[in-house]
Amino acid sequence: MKFEKITGLIAATFSPFDQNDELKLDVVPAYFDFLIKQQVKGAFICGTTGEGSALTFEEKKALIEIWGPYNKRDFKIISMVSGTSQKEAISLAKISAESGLYGISMNAPYYFKPSSVDGLLDFMAPIAEAAPGLAVYFYHIPLLTNAYLPMLELLEKAGKRIPNFAGIKYTHNDLMDFNNCLRFEGAKYDILWGWDETFLAGLSMGAKGAVGSTYNFAAPLYHKVLAAFEKGDMETALLYQQKSIDFISLYGKFGGAAAGKAILQMCGVDCGDFRSPVKKLSDGEKKAFSNLLQDQNFFENTIENQMNT
Repeated sequence: MKFEKITGLIAATFSPFDQNDELKLDVVPAYFDFLIKQQVKGAFICGTTGEGSALTFEEKKALIEIWGPYNKRDFKIISMVSGTSQKEAISLAKISAESGLYGISMNAPYYFKPSSVDGLLDFMAPIAEAAPGLAVYFYHIPLLTNAYLPMLELLEKAGKRIPNFAGIKYTHNDLMDFNNCLRFEGAKYDILWGWDETFLAGLSMGAKGAVGSTYNFAAPLYHKVLAAFEKGDMETALLYQQKSIDFISLYGKFGGAAAGKAILQMCGVDCGDFRSPVKKLSDGEKKAFSNLLQDQNFFENTIENQMNT
């Protein structure tokens, strides 16, 4: 089965919560409009950034259904359906298909872990079968799943067992493996880069599409990286990539992943806070974070178009 490969940026979206940590679905229409202004090419929902591991089945179902109508040819929506329960993932895959999404994604189970690629495919295949018309991506993030399995072997075997297998969301720093996956069988599969702060490295290895959390609010910056790279102006591309590294380097001081959600709030899309155990930022911490971002000229260099509308 052939699927159109993704080019450009896919935002790994945050799940919107109110002050009581309950889903606030009425944020989604404005969120979608904001992403369109950022000129991203789609949304990856219920993933790491979307706190999929902290969502209930019903919450994931609600998010898939609310995002479904926004799936278009030029705005692809992929839902993360798996965590550790294959049965839940099968149900969510069916809901994703019924909701008209472009694709689904699944990670390696991270409690009882597969010991081989064959074991991983035993987990994936029934989930993919539940949504036979959707593109299926494996979400390779061994830093969190601790499943350090060879992705080239996955590509060699997945197409034989999963007719709708489309590729890999590759969130790992093994550039040689990434490049081998890109070139496998004449670039047969869609291999999406998953490290925002090394976006330029992914481009230099041949990436055409990328999925990341900072594309929610800083897509214009990465568009500048891409434009400079395509012109062969590596000095300028490196300058813009450094700006990405500079603001992401602040995350550790302000709650890690929670910092990204705080930035989105500063940009006018309030998705609340992260759920426990991720640290919530106080108003004072958000103010201090905003001041440091302003010192870096973060807003002028990334979302100036949105700030002025």
